[in-house]
Amino acid sequence: MFGGFFNRMYYGDPRKPELKKEDVKGSRFKLFTTVLSVRFWQLMQLNLLYSIFWIPAFLLNFAHAVMMQETGQVISIPFFLLMIPCLMLTGPATAAVSYIIRNWARDEHAWVWSDFKDAWKENWKQGLFVMLMNGIFFLLSNIGIYFYGYRFEESGSFLFLYMKYFMFLFILMIAMMNMFIFPMIVTYRLKLKDIIRNAFILTMVKLPFTFLIFLFSAAWVVLSLAFLASLPFFVVGLTFPALIILSYVNWIFDIYINNRIMEQEQEQGDISAEQVKEV
Repeated sequence: MFGGFFNRMYYGDPRKPELKKEDVKGSRFKLFTTVLSVRFWQLMQLNLLYSIFWIPAFLLNFAHAVMMQETGQVISIPFFLLMIPCLMLTGPATAAVSYIIRNWARDEHAWVWSDFKDAWKENWKQGLFVMLMNGIFFLLSNIGIYFYGYRFEESGSFLFLYMKYFMFLFILMIAMMNMFIFPMIVTYRLKLKDIIRNAFILTMVKLPFTFLIFLFSAAWVVLSLAFLASLPFFVVGLTFPALIILSYVNWIFDIYINNRIMEQEQEQGDISAEQVKEV
């Protein structure tokens, strides 16, 4: 009775076979919608796997929110310190998910379980370190927001108000850069400092589009979290916005990185083994 259902979850819908070039000719949006329809069951499966790694961070945030309501405390240093290892737990998993969805978003095959494991093994160090840095930035930025807000209320100086909102912009910039950091980790053979620099450049190059993609994706995650006790978050709360982000990032990579690499290959010979994991 349920055999066909679970087969579709694992292998995909047999009525929707692997995509062909003629099926997705045209706009990137058509490619996105076609991939979404073909990979929906696998996106659900991957979402269930990925959400497991986020549970400690979400539970910690929930506990902190309850504590703030009861005590009225605005900032808790122990909370932010505990959040760092929770975020680090998600780093290698985020790299693995980025690899799988990157492949799907550009019409390439990837298995949920085996490719998740392989991508985890290959990219866990960089994924772990990126989330460590994110946790530290998160801690320092929130301390800065609280400090400058307190100094503004105390002195009335607009310099402190400006610095407070600058910290908000700093958090937003780091969050948008992460849209590019993890796809670059799983695609190009670059040092982490070069990945971060390139992520900043790519974020600024298409800033309005990047902000809109980030805003929609973040809104989807937040809204799905509102139903944390029910299905939406665990079904497509993470992988659906990830598919949107990776589809956008693949487009940016094609414009600003992949075409340039191909030109260099033609001029200087094959350099893909040194610079690119897969293009």
